Amino acid sequence: MSTRMFGTDGVRGVPGTPPLDADTIVRLGAAIAAELRAAPDGPLTPRIVCGRDTRDSGAWIQRQLAVGVQEGGAEFLSVGVAPTPGVAMLTARGGFDAGLAVSASHNPYPDNGIKLITATGAKATRDVEQRIEARLGRDGTPPGIGSAPGAVTEAAHLVAAYVDHLADIAGAAPLNGMRVAIDCAHGATSRLAPEVLGRLGADVVTLHAAPDGRNINQASGSTHPEALQAEVVRQACAVGFAFDGDGDRVIAVDAAGRLVDGDGILYLVACALRDAGRLPHDGIVATVMSNYGLESALRDAGITLHRCGVGDSTVFAEMQRRSLSLGGEQSGHVIFSDLLPTGDGIATAIRVLRILAEQEVGLAELVDGLTILPQVLVNVPVTRMPPIAAVPELNAAVGRAEAQLAGSGRVLVRYSGTESLLRVMIEGRDREAVRALASGIAQQARESLAAGGEIPRHTESGETPG
Repeated sequence: MSTRMFGTDGVRGVPGTPPLDADTIVRLGAAIAAELRAAPDGPLTPRIVCGRDTRDSGAWIQRQLAVGVQEGGAEFLSVGVAPTPGVAMLTARGGFDAGLAVSASHNPYPDNGIKLITATGAKATRDVEQRIEARLGRDGTPPGIGSAPGAVTEAAHLVAAYVDHLADIAGAAPLNGMRVAIDCAHGATSRLAPEVLGRLGADVVTLHAAPDGRNINQASGSTHPEALQAEVVRQACAVGFAFDGDGDRVIAVDAAGRLVDGDGILYLVACALRDAGRLPHDGIVATVMSNYGLESALRDAGITLHRCGVGDSTVFAEMQRRSLSLGGEQSGHVIFSDLLPTGDGIATAIRVLRILAEQEVGLAELVDGLTILPQVLVNVPVTRMPPIAAVPELNAAVGRAEAQLAGSGRVLVRYSGTESLLRVMIEGRDREAVRALASGIAQQARESLAAGGEIPRHTESGETPG
């Protein structure tokens, strides 16, 4: 039986320890190459392109991958430091059979990871990952592995095609000196984002774009936007954008320094596309974590929000199923199906800037119709995890909360996928009422699911962008 290696966003860990020890990485590279060759009509010598973020362990991981990929019978090309969506775009449009992005996204620098990208530019499906894991479980180390370092063919010049791709997104709407602040999280966008936005005519104020191998995401980027908020106000910028370490997500800041997260970006882009007659079926996709305020505001605008599970690959699958062109996550992954089947932070920022330039309004005005509702999240320790519907008292408590919030809020009760926790999330217009409902469900869960200890503190959110 194979051991699961891939998580929700590829392989993650601490370099030098399983699953990111040298032997496992080499065998993973060989298994990926073997899987490509074994596919129906698979190429005799698959071509794999690889990029990495700015962590100091990235080049080492890349060398181990090169050993395995080449021993597995495939060609390995490196584009050096590049955003994950850049690797996806180059894979899809450069005639490669697969792509590899060495990154741990928004995680701190000691972590790293490996993301597998298919020939279409999409992240590998779970079926593909399982086949690779099965190969790892049954195949030994390929002969010759470990005897010499992998020969990494450098092809950094290919990134120019990604830069051109980004510049084309702006269309005919010039930025005409618009002052734009960007926080690159000392990550993979540090060189490209200022270059592209400057090329489009923006007056770019750049923060946290001096990677040293260990400062990626450190008090910066989309998970720490405080410095960007202050700089936007101090420099009188029209707008700001904060990327994460590998550039696949972005959040925005308006001229007053207020945050506009992925929900806000989805709202303003959806409304702009709908007004232009370019929003198929007047619908978009977002995950169960998007605020009820987004659903309500879109409904008022005549747009339907279709919810799905978390993860940008899940979002894209639902977009395909419903033939929709826009989807994303509250965290800032935004997918435009006409561009890529995955999130791209720089591309999203350019799309937002294009809307600002075309409509000649500020970001705050574009999200004025969106009110983010107060949210309370309670994590309840549990010792068992039966279906909620199979626990009568708890199911009844959830039902009462749903009835009380009907049409004005939302209840989401689910088990954690990684911890022995029940997550109780409630959104509504009255913060105190929401807090009381969450406490009631959490108390019933504690009694019904036999977990000891006190109910953890509430985690609350709910600010109105714009």
